[in-house]
Amino acid sequence: MKKYTLLGLILCSVFVPAAGQDAPVQLESLSLQQAVDYSLRHAPEVVVSQLKQKQAENQLSQVKLSNLPEIYATSDLRRNLIIPSTPIPASMINPNAQEGEIMYMRFNTPWTMASGLNLSYDIFNPQNIGKKSEQRQQLKINSLSTQIAENNTRWDVSQSYIDCVIAKAQLETVTADTAYYHDLVQETNRLYGLEKVSLIDHNNALLQYHASLERFQQAQDIFQQSKVSLLLNLGIQPDEGKATILCPSDDIQALYVQMTDKDAKSPATKLDVARQNEVLALSQLKRRNVALKYAPTLSLSGYYGANFYDRQLSLGNADRWFGNSFVALSLRVPISRSLNTAKEVEQWKIQEQMDRETLRQMQNADEANTAKLLSRIETLKKTYLLKQADIRLIDENMVAQHKLFEKGYMTSCDFSAALLKLQNARQQYLKAAYDVLSAVIYLEKITIK
Repeated sequence: MKKYTLLGLILCSVFVPAAGQDAPVQLESLSLQQAVDYSLRHAPEVVVSQLKQKQAENQLSQVKLSNLPEIYATSDLRRNLIIPSTPIPASMINPNAQEGEIMYMRFNTPWTMASGLNLSYDIFNPQNIGKKSEQRQQLKINSLSTQIAENNTRWDVSQSYIDCVIAKAQLETVTADTAYYHDLVQETNRLYGLEKVSLIDHNNALLQYHASLERFQQAQDIFQQSKVSLLLNLGIQPDEGKATILCPSDDIQALYVQMTDKDAKSPATKLDVARQNEVLALSQLKRRNVALKYAPTLSLSGYYGANFYDRQLSLGNADRWFGNSFVALSLRVPISRSLNTAKEVEQWKIQEQMDRETLRQMQNADEANTAKLLSRIETLKKTYLLKQADIRLIDENMVAQHKLFEKGYMTSCDFSAALLKLQNARQQYLKAAYDVLSAVIYLEKITIK
């Protein structure tokens, strides 16, 4: 039985940590949701923002601990090289001394030592009274900053993913065109050898093929650069091997359905507006806390210990130790400092007014921009659907025109013009897809989920 128990503990120690580890992202077939989820755990901007929030939480804990009474021990050993003296009337020591006679008294011994416990506690200190509330408010601001960082990362990754998908579709289209022009050159060469086509048609076929090769190389480079950008936003080192295997699994239509299937209504609160609202609240809080500096400081202090006095350093002699303790309640009323407090209050009033105007400006701008963006998204959706329908119609026309071309009812020049029309339609479709997807994810960026 003990053997099975030991074996179970070993297996738990091996497999439980492995289960808690972050699974690597599958670059060979990467979906948009997988890319976003991975980036929110590994993107440097998000990680730094989360660490700053932890710092703010630790600072709040430190502020809470600073409200506890301060208790500390002190010890002071002194060797008095010169002992001060002062004249006193001799009659204080000797009643028989003559009138006016003085004598000198020393006020210390060659060796002295003080040791004891000290207590210090501010019952009310206007300098520190608002630190806890200010740090709590700063923690709210940092929390919103973390959400903004996450939203920015989500937007960056989504935009990079869209760029990669569009570049992939562009490369596939250009690859198909290049393959067609290659076959066309081969056929033209054969017909030119049989003297069935002119030199002009032969050269035009070569020119079209060369142009398609140039477009293919450009599309290939754009696709490679888009993958590098996506890896960077994922927080992955963009080496050549990872960029080669990276392949988005979602196509344009899947992204369109995924993104536009959400509620198109805009939330009332924006991240930037919410954060600025908390910044305004912090300014108001600091102005009120600064005004408390007009109030007096009430503090409690205490000491419990003993002092040692002797001509020789004999700390073990109990007769040379004398007890010493006190408890004091202190009240400190500011007078000259109130002049500086007045200026400080005025500065925070100005800052509060500036933050309020900034908030009002952001609210007005966000309402106008959101209304424009929602209207633009609806227009872009309609444009995308129209371009998608155009592609279907032109594809059907190309099938019929290709049959006419094969039967000799259409010249190569006319067929090339039809093919160019198809290429332009595909470019317009890709642009419409890019515009609508980019607009939708930008709306998500500026709103709280």
